Amino acid sequence: MTRAASIETARLAAAHYLRADGYSEEARLVETGQGDDFREVRIALSLLRILDAKPAPPTHRGGRRIAGEEC
Repeated sequence: MTRAASIETARLAAAHYLRADGYSEEARLVETGQGDDFREVRIALSLLRILDAKPAPPTHRGGRRIAGEEC
């Protein structure tokens, strides 16, 4: 997901959340891009980054450790 797409998705999710809680004016601000510093937008953006993260590389192969500290 590109940065522009992820911020738009985060804005829509935050606006939906705010509107459901009865904050229609704040939801309108978020949808138009004027509320990117709102806590709801930052949380939605963080969740999108977590969901889009790449899996960690393997640390074991054939029962032996291939990465990390050696003892």
